[in-house]
Amino acid sequence: MDYLKIVKESLPELTDARIHYEGSKIVVYTRNKNFFLTQNEKIREIVEKIKKRIEVRIEPDTLPPTDETISKIKEIIPPEAEISDIYFEPDFSKVTINVRYPQIAIGEQGEIVRRIKKETFWIPLVQRVATPKSNHVEVIRKTLYQSSKYRKRFLNSIGKKIYLTDPKETKYLRILSLGSGREVGRSCFLMQTPNSNIMLDCGLSTGATGEDQYPIIPPDFDIDSLDAIVLSHAHLDHCGFIPYLYKMGYKGPVYCTEPTRELAALLQVDTIQLTQKEMGKSLYTSSDVKKMIKNVIPLKYKEVTDITSDVRLIFENAGHLLGSAISHFNIANGKINLIYTGDIKYSVSNLLDPAFTQFLRCEGMIIESTYGGPNDLTPRLEDAEKEFISIIEKTIKRGGKVLIPSFAVGRGQELMVILEKYNIDVPIYIEGMIYDASAIHSTYPKYLAYNLQKQIIEENKNPFESKRFIHIASYREREQVLSDEKPYIVIATSGMINGGPIIEYLKKFGSDKKNTLIFVGYQAKGTLGNKIQQGYKEVELSNGEKIEINLEVKTLDGLSGHSDRKQLLNFIGHLKEKPKRILVNHGEPSKALNLAGAINKIFGIESYAPMNLEAMRFL
Repeated sequence: MDYLKIVKESLPELTDARIHYEGSKIVVYTRNKNFFLTQNEKIREIVEKIKKRIEVRIEPDTLPPTDETISKIKEIIPPEAEISDIYFEPDFSKVTINVRYPQIAIGEQGEIVRRIKKETFWIPLVQRVATPKSNHVEVIRKTLYQSSKYRKRFLNSIGKKIYLTDPKETKYLRILSLGSGREVGRSCFLMQTPNSNIMLDCGLSTGATGEDQYPIIPPDFDIDSLDAIVLSHAHLDHCGFIPYLYKMGYKGPVYCTEPTRELAALLQVDTIQLTQKEMGKSLYTSSDVKKMIKNVIPLKYKEVTDITSDVRLIFENAGHLLGSAISHFNIANGKINLIYTGDIKYSVSNLLDPAFTQFLRCEGMIIESTYGGPNDLTPRLEDAEKEFISIIEKTIKRGGKVLIPSFAVGRGQELMVILEKYNIDVPIYIEGMIYDASAIHSTYPKYLAYNLQKQIIEENKNPFESKRFIHIASYREREQVLSDEKPYIVIATSGMINGGPIIEYLKKFGSDKKNTLIFVGYQAKGTLGNKIQQGYKEVELSNGEKIEINLEVKTLDGLSGHSDRKQLLNFIGHLKEKPKRILVNHGEPSKALNLAGAINKIFGIESYAPMNLEAMRFL
């Protein structure tokens, strides 16, 4: 179907209009300013007719100069909004206004934004500035602004590929497991139809070595045949291999949420630095990460988007991590609907609302099983919090220090919210990427749990900006903290003690039984964290240095971003429509197999835990 022709014929009053694709959107550029301001009803009629998103913009050469527009914006937006920066993307006729308080800059029911649009004809986008200030967020945003010409061409090429391809009949849907089959880590699936090759996640395996770290790419795999990558969330076991695909020559899009884009880039850049430090080389470079950033097509929850000629994508909240998404694929206009959960949390947490279950259609599903074993039952959040605080208080009372190895994204912020809530009265040091990740959480509060969102937006009480948390930003600052003899808490990366600043604290304090090490997340086999958790009294670093482990070691269940067995089964039980077939992945062999068996027994659903390189047909 020629959608551009239909739109053009439906707008006879716009004789000079330029109409083209930008990804799955159709964009109309016009010099008719009156139509630009009053076109809503007309455009709605066309959208209803062709079922595609349409956006109207003013031709860039018709827009007022940027300096004049900046003056007008500053005149319209109240000073209380605290404008930080204003960036223009003339190729998209857009202006981005970074402010401290977006709700003030947007105005009641969007009245201020509408006024900016009416008086300047630029499309305004109000964006929350990162707090605490994050250089990482600023670099990503500048990369996007500076690459607007490239992204314009890129999005147009993607749109043409989606809409101008003559699709074959979709006679099958095939899922090939390239990673996470009966293992935790390197999540990667290849979803194939006669028209489409779509990769679902592409991660690394933490704790593994050699080729076992990476997804298993078949010898006959053609990178040029890959149409899209759909990224569920930013953890390295789901996103860590993606920049290498760009290094291999991939030129297509990555679909994910905005927070996922920024968190993934943060973790990928850190991985480059760590591997260069430890091994003298890295799998990919920062330029490969930048390629990924420029090719990301960000989606919001519930936004319906065509990603190939026969596959439509909708993201829903996964409850696992900021911006984490369950992917709902509508294939061949509803011939079959496949749900890929990625990692999910179907329970209340301090950070996020529980995973979404109200899918109207669901014939097939791929679900995780990290804690899918019969004994994987976690305590209530309230009980876990009380145990956490109790461990801290006992350690402080005996004059010890509390060391918490934490994942930078998600777990670190969950701990910060709890410590702020319980008003712990000792210094709390934050080291590693937790600081930048917290800034990204502050930037996107609408992805957070409703109560936390309200606290940040309406009450202006941001736990990530609390003066209780002291950021360690240099070697000298760390040395001062290490020499402090008084009790304190340190939350530092990495979460599995396979690198990062937490090792320096463990080297200093690991031999003293007054201190406590608290594990708050999954420890993969082969990591130092897993060895310490098993009871090793001495561990060896990659450089041969040995660390004595004499301090108290505690494992705290209940704060995980994953669902336990009961929650996974409840998730399936609460689906509006039960799938006919379920693939179970991302779990140790016994857990994946056991959960698959339980799903079959309880719900009567055909369930299977595929091994890597096994393919399953859904259609």
